[in-house]
Amino acid sequence: MNAVNSWQDAVLAGGQDVGIDGLAEIVVNAMVDELPVLQDDPDLVEGARSSSAANIAVVVEMAEGTVSLGDLEPPPQASAFARELARRNVPVADLGHAYRVAQRSLWRWALDEVHSRVDDPLIVAKAVEELADAVFATGDVFITSVMQRYALERDRWLRSAEAVRAATVQELLHGGPVDVAAASKRLRYELRQEHEGYVVWAEGDSALPEAAAAAVGGPRALVVPMGVGVVAGWAPAGTIDPSAAGTASVALGSPGGGVAGFRTTHHEAMEARRVAKLLHCSATPTRYDEIALLGLLTQDLAQAQMFAERRLGPLIGDDDGTQRLAETLQTVLEERGSPRRAAKRLGVHENTVAKRLRTIESLIGEKADGPPAELLAALLIRDALRARS
Repeated sequence: MNAVNSWQDAVLAGGQDVGIDGLAEIVVNAMVDELPVLQDDPDLVEGARSSSAANIAVVVEMAEGTVSLGDLEPPPQASAFARELARRNVPVADLGHAYRVAQRSLWRWALDEVHSRVDDPLIVAKAVEELADAVFATGDVFITSVMQRYALERDRWLRSAEAVRAATVQELLHGGPVDVAAASKRLRYELRQEHEGYVVWAEGDSALPEAAAAAVGGPRALVVPMGVGVVAGWAPAGTIDPSAAGTASVALGSPGGGVAGFRTTHHEAMEARRVAKLLHCSATPTRYDEIALLGLLTQDLAQAQMFAERRLGPLIGDDDGTQRLAETLQTVLEERGSPRRAAKRLGVHENTVAKRLRTIESLIGEKADGPPAELLAALLIRDALRARS
């Protein structure tokens, strides 16, 4: 590691080594440890990560001298994070706390970089003093500006019809007693019909989930933001067009009638989204009916992995040869134990399938004679784990 002579050079060198995403991860991990509002809410954590990365990019520009403190403005991602906290009625003190946690974690990281990259003790002492001034001055500007935007957004949100719709939807989803006629009027959406629920989310800044959700559901849809970059929608069954989402991702529940169907189809769509993100297959629409079993099998991923490893033994491996064997076993099981039909599906000779089955038996022993449903479940879990890695 080459020695440098200023805190700016030390921070820039360290930032190049770690990268903006790495620094954002340091900040987000600190936030999750200290802020209960972020715990067990992966969507809000992603919003915090996006906000942190964008803020850090601005700080890097300041360190490089391309942006001055007087011109500092929070990036759109930071404003979006503040807006989401306002919509969720999160106290403004929590927003301030989040920025102070970020400020402290970055200060500690930068201090370590100065000590590891600057050799002269006198320069280190001066660098620490200047770094402290820069970090806290920058943090104060960020916090003040974002707090102002939070206050404006909170006031606008409380006065908006959007807040009424969001509160009504939450009442419906939580399962309490609801005046269906009054709720339909508030939502401007008829609850006494068969619904199809869906969720639209953005994997990158280029996608606009609100516009995509409106396009997917059509003119009769109810669309409500559910988190940073996540929008839920309901539309009359049979009217949804998932292809209208563009670059955004879509997950869909199965149709259901009335208030109970409104609730169930949404929960199914959210579960379909969870599985789509688990499998990294968000590029195409994910329907709950197609992933329901895998969703049940992966509710507790750690337990699912232990079950698959115990059931499959060496067949849990990830090399090409093991993958061929796993695919062969799954195809044979899906074809109700017929090597001939499995061979036709796999495009190989029946003798090849028989040979692979003997190899599989040697790997997992008597377990190959167990219940086929368990083996299929273990193989599905194996596929999910491979997609996740």
